[in-house]
Amino acid sequence: MKYSNNILHPIHPELSLKISILKSIMYCGVLWGLYDQGWAIKSDESDFIFPFWLNSTQALRYAKQHWPNYQPKRITSDDFEKSLLPTLSKFKVTPALYTSTQLKFKLSARQMHLFFQPSPRLCMA
Repeated sequence: MKYSNNILHPIHPELSLKISILKSIMYCGVLWGLYDQGWAIKSDESDFIFPFWLNSTQALRYAKQHWPNYQPKRITSDDFEKSLLPTLSKFKVTPALYTSTQLKFKLSARQMHLFFQPSPRLCMA
């Protein structure tokens, strides 16, 4: 639920699911992509898409159906921040989280940066 002008509004179920998934990304700190001499990239009607998964099992299942030569490859937050995100941004490739039901949630590079990076920790002096 969200509030505006003291009125309670329900959150759309898809938004709630996206928030839940993004929290998983934030806490897990690891994603999985498909790799075979380069990262797997898809195209749809409007974008080039970098597909990723929250676990290697889902990525492998997808690879067996769509890209049999590709293997799941772990993406750490450091790899994502220093290598992958700048490349995706440069070539205007949209990251998209694929679920076990093969739904995809497109995210901007900025959203990925915000959710994938660990939040700053407070240090006591």
